[in-house]
Amino acid sequence: MGQQSEQLEREAEDVRGQLAGSLAELRYRITPGQVIDELLDYAREGPAAEFLRNLAREIRENPVPLLLIGIGIGWLAIATSRRRIIMSFDEELRTTPLDEMGADPVIRVEALPGERWMTSAAGAL
Repeated sequence: MGQQSEQLEREAEDVRGQLAGSLAELRYRITPGQVIDELLDYAREGPAAEFLRNLAREIRENPVPLLLIGIGIGWLAIATSRRRIIMSFDEELRTTPLDEMGADPVIRVEALPGERWMTSAAGAL
């Protein structure tokens, strides 16, 4: 059993060494330009290219749905920007609370039939 595990360990080390050598060779051979070329080839001939060709064909054959989608996106963008403008305008117009301005805050208002009385924190007005 011990001899078999030693043999397996040696084989694993040999495979690791071969793999490390292969990776080093790949790093040496592949340049960034080659990687970009491979990606462009994949984009031209892969599933992404097929999707884009189908999308272009559908747009040419059925422009109305694309137009409606564009109008909807534009409407959403305009509505969102208008809401931001209104919200910022509203925040600028907010007033300072009475107690921060130094005024006596009104506690309660009393009105009896035929009389008008108002009580504040400073006394009767």
